[in-house]
Amino acid sequence: MKLQAQYNKISIASSIFVLLIAGAGYYFLLNYVLKDQLDETLRVEQAEIRDFIQNNHSLPPATTYKDQRIEFKRSDRAIPQNFRTLTLYNAEEKENELSRQLDFPVEVNGLYYIASVTKSQEDTEKIIAVILLVTLGLIVLLSMLLFFANRFLVKRLWKPFQTTLNSIKNFDLNAPSAIKAEKTIIHEFNDLNENISLMTEKVVKDYLSLKRFIDHASHEMQTPLAVVNSKLDVLIQDPALSERNLQNLQVIYDAVEKMSKLSQSLLLLARIENNQFSEKKEVDIQLTTKNIIHELDEWISERSLTICNETNELSVNMNPHLANTLVTNLIINAIKHSKREEVIRLQSGKNIFTITNPGEQALNGDRIFDRFWKSEYSDGTGLGLAIAKQICDHYEFSFQYEFREGTHCFSVVF
Repeated sequence: MKLQAQYNKISIASSIFVLLIAGAGYYFLLNYVLKDQLDETLRVEQAEIRDFIQNNHSLPPATTYKDQRIEFKRSDRAIPQNFRTLTLYNAEEKENELSRQLDFPVEVNGLYYIASVTKSQEDTEKIIAVILLVTLGLIVLLSMLLFFANRFLVKRLWKPFQTTLNSIKNFDLNAPSAIKAEKTIIHEFNDLNENISLMTEKVVKDYLSLKRFIDHASHEMQTPLAVVNSKLDVLIQDPALSERNLQNLQVIYDAVEKMSKLSQSLLLLARIENNQFSEKKEVDIQLTTKNIIHELDEWISERSLTICNETNELSVNMNPHLANTLVTNLIINAIKHSKREEVIRLQSGKNIFTITNPGEQALNGDRIFDRFWKSEYSDGTGLGLAIAKQICDHYEFSFQYEFREGTHCFSVVF
């Protein structure tokens, strides 16, 4: 949920809650005040009745006038004064209505009576109902005003933040540009824009520095390795070397070759992580697969392997070099871990490429894509599948491994 929507939700909900609580409190307070006023009117009638009895030594006549009624009943004793609310039938209106009644004792010539003064509460209830409706109307109106104020005014208030956020989304390290910031009077947004600008400048500087380091390291490391390889080629061809020396030189030669592959793989990983392969175009996976199999044909024949290529037409929008590296690493991994005369099967569907090769037991699914992890039977660098996984992560492809029916199955879902 967006911050603005969350703010609107909390703001409007809390405002309505407060207004409802205030409205309920206002209702009960108003009801209490009006009831107290009605009780005061009944007390005035009580005082007039007692004054009449004191002056005339007799009861005033029982009367019923509009919304007021006075009655007297004999009693054998004096009762305490009592206010109560009750429902009485109104013969004129032909309906029940709420009334407020005061019962109090009076004494006339030594006899006790219960005087009852009753006054209708209908006018009071109508006033309360009107005030309640007005209050509810104000709550609804105020809620609507809050909603539209938050929707438009707050949206305008957050516009500088949205501008900065869009600039961050469009920021590209391969083509860095200044973060666009909108001038605002809000201190927090200005502070945010200033810190983002400083941060992006530092990120670009560090990225360019790392990119230069990778480019220089790639060049500088390959040069001495190439020199060592050429010198080893010359030494191995020397007829004066003994068998033992030849074996030692071969070990050195293999180690240098492995170091060369290792440095190339690590540099490739670093370049992928730093998004240095920005070029993208439609790559034909079927054609790429055929070309790679052709290039590795000699190695495949040497190991007496059978490549069953069942790939169909499949195009993927990605960097051509990374596409070639991805497919190459998967095929080489299958060749390395297959025994002589086994069958490697390549298949493709609408958006999936799969390669399978026979195996005796499942690999560690939790570590198979870790860098430098390899099975005890492998003599590789442990970076082939890690590079393939890094390429898939870079393009948000799904890279999966399964062991089923005696075969290792690697799938890339584009």
